[in-house]
Amino acid sequence: MKQSTISMIVFTIYIMILGLIFMFIPNSVITLFGFQPVTDVWIRIMGLILLILAYYYFMAIRERATNFYKWTAYGRLPIFFVFLSFVLLDLGPPILLVFGAFDTCCAIWTGLSLHREKAG
Repeated sequence: MKQSTISMIVFTIYIMILGLIFMFIPNSVITLFGFQPVTDVWIRIMGLILLILAYYYFMAIRERATNFYKWTAYGRLPIFFVFLSFVLLDLGPPILLVFGAFDTCCAIWTGLSLHREKAG
């Protein structure tokens, strides 16, 4: 299996788990990361959106849609810097940087893997 596909599988599992957590047990996790408990439905809607994204990723993996891999790598690349700006502007807690770093690292992994696969 190609490294780009493995990177996409890892990211798909990550967003699927986050989606399930946000839909069904959001407060048990977000309070661990310093966020206030929520009673609004928005976090569950976010969970549903993440699950839908995970489905798109899964289907792209099944179809070996490497163009989709490339698009997601570009789309995920700036996440760390956006989250860093949120933290610096005091709009979110520093734990956002962990999530942003993971997303951006996965994007770099996918992008570099695609580049190596194309060259090799």
